[in-house]
Amino acid sequence: MTDERIQKLESIGFQWSLSFVGLMHGDEDLEISWGARFHALEAYKDKHGHCNVPSTSGKLGTWVRTQRYQHRLFKEGKSSFTTKERVQELESIGFQ
Repeated sequence: MTDERIQKLESIGFQWSLSFVGLMHGDEDLEISWGARFHALEAYKDKHGHCNVPSTSGKLGTWVRTQRYQHRLFKEGKSSFTTKERVQELESIGFQ
């Protein structure tokens, strides 16, 4: 899917993950879920030497694709669901 299509969907309120809904409302369980996916990404990197999880690799692949998109928005100064702390965590393990 192109970035343009993603932006169009998001402009009409499309939600990619229930975790975004929860994070906007401070849902602590979903914060834990982010941490669990981050640890899965760390394990993937330990095994494969990089953070480039194919988007077709199940839930982790989908999560990484979403994080990469949100990371890019954040870096461009656009509206993003990610936080400075999460960007720093991801970058600390070589995420781009």
